[in-house]
Order: sequence, then C-alpha cells, then structure tokens
Amino acid sequence: MENARIDHRLRQTYRGLVKDLDLMRTHLGSNRPYIFDLPIHQVPSELLFQITLCGGATDDAKRFYGQIVSEIEVRDRNVFPFDIETLAEMKSLPTSVADSADANSRMATSRIYTLFQNITPEQSQESETDSTEEKSDFAYDDKDAAESVTDDRSQREQQQQMQDIRDLFNAWNSLDDEGEPDDLQGAEAWSQSEVPEQALEADDLAFAYDEWDRELNDYRVGWSRVIEKKVKNGDRNFVELARSRYRGVISSIRHQFQLMKPENLTRINREIDGEDYDLNALVDFVVDRKADGLQSENIYTKRLRKQRDVAVSLLLDQSSSTARTITRNPMQPYTHPGRRIIEIEKEGIVLMSEALEAVGDVYSINGFTSEGRRNVKFYVVKDFNEKYSEEIEKRIGGITFQNNTRLGAAIRHAAAKLLRQESRTKLLIILTDGRPYDHDYGDARYAREDVREALTEAKMSGITPFCITVDRESEAELKDLYGDVGYTIIDDVLSLPERMPNIYRRLTS
Repeated sequence: MENARIDHRLRQTYRGLVKDLDLMRTHLGSNRPYIFDLPIHQVPSELLFQITLCGGATDDAKRFYGQIVSEIEVRDRNVFPFDIETLAEMKSLPTSVADSADANSRMATSRIYTLFQNITPEQSQESETDSTEEKSDFAYDDKDAAESVTDDRSQREQQQQMQDIRDLFNAWNSLDDEGEPDDLQGAEAWSQSEVPEQALEADDLAFAYDEWDRELNDYRVGWSRVIEKKVKNGDRNFVELARSRYRGVISSIRHQFQLMKPENLTRINREIDGEDYDLNALVDFVVDRKADGLQSENIYTKRLRKQRDVAVSLLLDQSSSTARTITRNPMQPYTHPGRRIIEIEKEGIVLMSEALEAVGDVYSINGFTSEGRRNVKFYVVKDFNEKYSEEIEKRIGGITFQNNTRLGAAIRHAAAKLLRQESRTKLLIILTDGRPYDHDYGDARYAREDVREALTEAKMSGITPFCITVDRESEAELKDLYGDVGYTIIDDVLSLPERMPNIYRRLTS
C-alpha cells in the first residue's frame, strides 16, 4: 500500500515521470511469477502487488483467482466500496486533514485487513432473511416469486464469494513462522470446488484407482480417474539440439552403459557337467586324488546365456510449476537467460534414453498432470513395447507443462503398467520439482499420505520406486514422503540431464 501511495503521488506531482513509471509498471508486470506456482500464503500479497503497482492482475491471476481479483478491483462495492486509487489518495492526505501520514497509512491498511477478515453485519441479516424465507409457507405465493428466488440465489452466491476471500486472507494472516501449514482449511479449502469430469478424446483410455484418505484411515474406492493419452507430436529438433548440447556427455554415457551390458554367453567353471573340461579343476582333481582321495567332481565348464532383466518406468511431472525459469546467473538475465525446468527435464529424458538404449533395458517414458480427481492425465511418450524412433523424439519435443500434480494416482497407474512386465527387476523413477497438489486434495497432509500409500503399494508389489527432485526447500517433507523408498535432491537443476544416467546406473548395478 505504501508503494501504491508513492506511485500515485509521483504521477500527480511529477507529470514528466509518468512515461518512466509506465515503463517500470510494464517491466514489473512482465516479470511476475506464474501465480499458480506460488505457495498459497504468498498469493494475497502477490495479487495486491499486481493490482496496486502493475496496473492490474495478470491473465493467469485472473484465470486462477478471478473471483478474488474481481472483488479487489471493485466489481462488488458491497464488499469493496473503494478502489486502489482512492486508497492511495487517502494515504496521501495532508497533515491538516489527518493527524499524521503515519495515521493515514495505518487507517488505509486497517481497511484492507478489515475487508478480508471481518464478517459484515449485512451478511448476518441476509442469513436471517434467508432462513425466514425458507421457513415461510407462502414464499412462492407472491406474483414475483421467480424474481425473489433469483435475488435469493444472487445473495447466496455473493455471500459465498465474500466468504472465499475472507478464508484466503485469514489463512494468509494467521500463518506461523514455520511456513505453510499442514491444515489448510482456510488457505486451500476455499478452492475445493469439484472439477467437472472431462470427456474422453479419441484413443483415450480411462482407469479408476482408489485413493487413500487419512481421516477415514481407508481407501476411497474408485475415487480418481486416470486418462491415458498419447503425447501430441512436437518438434523433433528439441532432441537434436539436446544431443548437440551434450555431445561429449552422451558419448561417455554410451560407453559406460555398454560396459554394463553383459555378454550374450558367459563361461561358468567347475560345474558337475558341461560341454568341456575345466583344466584348472581337472588339475586339482588329479592332485587331490593322489593326496587324500577327496577330490571334487566339478571338473567341467559350460556356457550360459546371461542377460540384464530390468524394466524401468520414467514418470515425469508436467505440472505448471515446471514452467519456472532457472539460471546460474540471476544477476545477468540478458547475457545468461534462464531455462524452464520442463526443458531441463526433457533433456534428462533424452540422455536417459541414450543410456537405456545402450544397455538394452526395457523402459517406458510417461508424464502426468491433473485437473481434479476425475481428470488425472497420464501421457505416454514411449511405451514398453515401442522402439525408440523419430516418432518418440517428436513426442519428447511435444511434452509441455499444464495444471496440477496428483502424484498418487499417477504412481498407481505407472505401477500397474510396470507390473505387467515380466522382468525380474522393476524400477519406477519419478522426476518432479516439488510436492503433490491438486484443486480438491483438501489439505497438504491428505496429499502426502496418499502419495506415501501409493509408494508403499508399489514397493510391496515388487517395484523399486525412486524419486529425483529439485526442491531443496521442502527437504523435510520429501524425507517424510520418500524416506522409505529412496530419493535424491539435485541442487543444481541445470546438471539434472547429466546426473540422471549416473543415478540409474547406481540403482541397477
């Protein structure tokens, strides 16, 4: 609010600065973070910042928090009877009008907090009126009954909107020093509206999976719907550019993984029978017989066919948070521009494909996003029975970010596909940039418990799950989530493509 006051006063007092201020406003607006990536307790301050200093909320803010943005921008004056400019003017009053500038600032700030924290008396009156109308026996006898019902519905919707805003900002103001709370009834419950079930497209397959409810201490049967889809083809040049960028690394990876590949035929010595004599065992046989007569009969050698028996499923987080930009030189954004996490993950997939092709292991590549429990989208980039080809490379180029992270359902579907493989060793590698989140998860603990349960199910069925993440800030939660199955945190996200093959080699050696 203080920044808004200064901006307003500069525009009024120094007209020549308006162009520069507009330029700064444009710059600030173009560099705002993707609103959906922010922790819920940072959303209110970000919305106020955008509206007061950036000339209005960004498109993504209006998309995800349109109701709140519209309330702040004075679409309903019963809730917000003053706009930002009025607040700025109020904070700019001279001393003769107000006791002091400090008092004016406190008054403006108090009005903002009052807006989001207090329940207005009008709401109580509306609630009583609603109750009276519901109990009335002649509510529909009026000739304007239809209009009365419409007005009543409008009042209810308005009341719900006001409650949504209070819930969000009360949660913001009540956070403790430890960060994001586990119980997010005020912070996330306001957005728990059920997302409609989307229609299936051609070639889509739908699967129902149970979901663990920590409060029920039981499964919600068939609670989530996973839609298996093929990734739309993208630009194959992405793979070619990745190969060019990591040319030396790929050559080293191929060599290392080819050494892991066993020979087709392996000689086994000192067998009880076989196709030829083992000369060393035969010499020992003669010596032992002459010495004490206790010679070993294992004097033959034979060749056995030996192959690696590994199947691995790579599960890629494609949620909107992977659109974040990472750079090693944050102070030099123009000479050293950053790169999106999703692009770095895709490069890691390219290098992993080179490694797996060299060693000959069976593998699949999948990605996932979600829009509520009924719309968990599972994108198949490469299935187990598909050969790596230009078509697969186009699909890798077509991987993009969208929506949320309902990780539990994605793990269950990836595990179900992996269990159908006959390989003795089954490995599920999850590549994600943070914690599970979806619109109707309810609270953070519910999401964590469901993911932990899904990982436990996979482990009990004979699968080895392993998580690779780039979220160092939530290490305690990651340990709680993946501590029983294994995980690693990569601090330098840009090194992810080079490190993924080495992690895989340690897991399967």
